[in-house]
Amino acid sequence: MLSSKHTLPGSCCVTRAKSASAGRTCSLVARVATNPAGSAATRSLTALTESAEASGCPFTALKSQLTRPKPDQVQVDVPGPAPFSLESLGDVGTIFFEGLHVAMLKFSAKYGPVCRFANPASLNGATSWVFLNSPQNIQHVCAANVKNYTMRYLPDIYKYVTHEKGILGSQGAYNDRHRRLCAPPFRNRAQLERFADVVVQRSARLAEIWQQHLASSSSSSSSSSSFLTDVATQTQRLTLDVVGLTAFSHDFKQVQRIADDLSGAAGDSTQATDRLLWAVNTFGESLAEVFITPMPLLRAGHAMGLPHLRNLDEAVSVMRGAMLDVIQERRIALAAGQPVPQDLLGILLTAADEAGQAMTDEELWEDVHDVMGAGHETTATTTAAALYCISAHPAVESQLMAELQAVLGDRPPAYADLEQLPYLQACIKEVMRLYPAIPVFPREAAADDVLPSGHPVSKGDVVFMSSYALGRSPAIWPSPLTFDPSRFSPAAEASHHRFQFLPFGAGARMCLGASFAQMSVSLMVASLLQKFKFEPVTPASPLIPVSYDITMNFNETRGLHMRVSARNEQQQQQQQQHEVDRQQQEVDLQRELVGAAITAAR
Repeated sequence: MLSSKHTLPGSCCVTRAKSASAGRTCSLVARVATNPAGSAATRSLTALTESAEASGCPFTALKSQLTRPKPDQVQVDVPGPAPFSLESLGDVGTIFFEGLHVAMLKFSAKYGPVCRFANPASLNGATSWVFLNSPQNIQHVCAANVKNYTMRYLPDIYKYVTHEKGILGSQGAYNDRHRRLCAPPFRNRAQLERFADVVVQRSARLAEIWQQHLASSSSSSSSSSSFLTDVATQTQRLTLDVVGLTAFSHDFKQVQRIADDLSGAAGDSTQATDRLLWAVNTFGESLAEVFITPMPLLRAGHAMGLPHLRNLDEAVSVMRGAMLDVIQERRIALAAGQPVPQDLLGILLTAADEAGQAMTDEELWEDVHDVMGAGHETTATTTAAALYCISAHPAVESQLMAELQAVLGDRPPAYADLEQLPYLQACIKEVMRLYPAIPVFPREAAADDVLPSGHPVSKGDVVFMSSYALGRSPAIWPSPLTFDPSRFSPAAEASHHRFQFLPFGAGARMCLGASFAQMSVSLMVASLLQKFKFEPVTPASPLIPVSYDITMNFNETRGLHMRVSARNEQQQQQQQQHEVDRQQQEVDLQRELVGAAITAAR
């Protein structure tokens, strides 16, 4: 079967997708035969509109006038490699060996903010592949002419797994309806506050476990108390607990597993037999192994009973069965007038569309699973990256700790505090600029179009946009590889183009849980930094080497290994040093005043 460690067209967030695949054959790359000068690229939109007007239909004529290029909008050829050329082979190799996210950044430097790769054989139904890396053109696709780009390009594995249902795998009217039904919980302040309480409480439990481990370590050793851990693994466990509790009040007990691991205990035996936990982890791992496999091979593999597909099918079956059982229990409770938990499932059970139609059990399980999957891996890796980046930059950490102390003191953070923590928000945004969890968001063009840059897009083109390439483009961000939260100060943000920072995508298929994700990362980071000092160990560099399978991972460095110690010791030392510095400043000031007085007397 085909697999890839890189993010490829249509990638989106699912649970636990970190397995490295044995084969790295990139079937998608084979589909991307290359050329900017296909016939579709050179067709004249003006000629099309004139033909429409000649038909005599007033509505068609009106539409053609609205879509006609402005008089000063001259169409220009789209740059890119010639088909079947050595240049195209090199460009395809960049995608294959470095990933589409890196390739798009390099294509932008080589060809400019727009380039096209032809698809002479129209494989997968695409006319050609268009790569955008300018805020103006992306705004056109995702806002100004969004109705032309509502179709999301998806790998065949999504059709195989979801049967084109759920939030992630569906298209068209079905997707529109389900997004409308699932969006309210992530826009309601009261509900976000309830979700935030879960985040803070589970983060506090993790902090308690770490504190107990440090206390036990210090009692048995005269050396400074600290321990080395893969913070990425710890945030994966923390986030899975949070997502399970907020989605359908299921406790995966992964934070408790951290305590067992640190103590060397055998742990809760029920965890080893938790089929739902196994299914959640296996789903993402198996999906990554066959992520870009075309449908004919998926069907053949299913018929042959290949292990990855067999595990994937079993994982879906386990999750579906468990979720349907919970849904039935909730429906029985509601029918009896009993209260049900106000988690995502509880809210969706009573939701209805404009026609008063509620979701079926199958629809509920699909949507809750998709939302849970989308929020797990992405939130976990972003939290780990944030802890690393902040700790690797002492000046940033010092400024952030001062803000946390001023606003929170010694109490835990809450949802209402986030508005009073602008530097924390700036730090999280800067992390997402450099390390977006989902680096590429593709769309399909429903009709011919012309971008603001004058470059034509043809019906059937797949248009790729990249939050990774946008975030690292030197044409958009000065010193783009430098971690600098001041880029997101209120004054700096006011000067940003609306579409230059898109960690959650944009347009009709933008991440529904963006506010929940950013809130969760912020609260986790604040909760842990209040109590602990993190010292990066591996990688030993300010910039984190990241790769992408379905979402961001740290496979290149086998995690983010950091030394964790209690911050109170660090705070005491810092406070002592600050006091020494303050006293010295007073002495220096007195000397200056005395010197000035003597000079004046003379």
